[in-house]
Amino acid sequence: MKKIFFLIFLSPFLYSQEYQIKDSLKVLAMSNFKSMEVFKHKNGKLVPERSYSYDQSKNKITIKNTSLNEKEWVMTIVTLDKNYNIKEEERVTQGKIISNGENRLIDKQTSVLTKYSYDPNSVQLEKYNYNGNLVTKEFCLLDDKNYIVEKIILFSSSNNIVISEIEKYNWINSNSYNYEKLTFNFPRTKITGLYNLNEYGEIEFFKGNMTVNDHTEAYDYNLQKKIKQFDSRRNIIKVYTLVNGKENILEERKIIY
Repeated sequence: MKKIFFLIFLSPFLYSQEYQIKDSLKVLAMSNFKSMEVFKHKNGKLVPERSYSYDQSKNKITIKNTSLNEKEWVMTIVTLDKNYNIKEEERVTQGKIISNGENRLIDKQTSVLTKYSYDPNSVQLEKYNYNGNLVTKEFCLLDDKNYIVEKIILFSSSNNIVISEIEKYNWINSNSYNYEKLTFNFPRTKITGLYNLNEYGEIEFFKGNMTVNDHTEAYDYNLQKKIKQFDSRRNIIKVYTLVNGKENILEERKIIY
């Protein structure tokens, strides 16, 4: 239980100039792909996970849930700007909400809209709920190499905006940094430690401490090493690990150009 709880907070990542998030959508769009199917390997079989389609005229990518297990998430619609950076992201989910008219729980699709804006040394995200109300603001400050150095998350509630989280990154080199995160809402937490990144700019190792409500525990955590295979257009087509020198395939992607 302790490990699961800690993984919730194991989320900082490297910001690059190309802003590679959401399965490198910028690379996908610039390759002029038409569609992509993503499959997970489970019990020796390829199982559908999600599908991608690209509307080049609108510079919009629609990602749909094709998994038989995941039911809450329905789809995500991502709109890119002229530089192929994410401009808007609408995440659609299915779940229970309180009906305003009948004051009871109903099953309904809702969405959260995230708007992105970019400056030379910062990225700003604004999240709006299904009623169109601003929920959170996120400010990411970047250094002259476009690495994130500080992130501030503000929470909006009842016409008040309060600081929810602050993260600080002190880069040692391009593959490691010292990290501090303060969370001010419940549960109040503080995380400090060292992160190492792999060749893909993803978290590989963490060693540090987490304090929750004045109780501190030490962590030394290695993430499973994953290997990615790319096609000639720099898109991921396979993700796997090596077990006794043999490929253990985790994910395959079928891309149509």
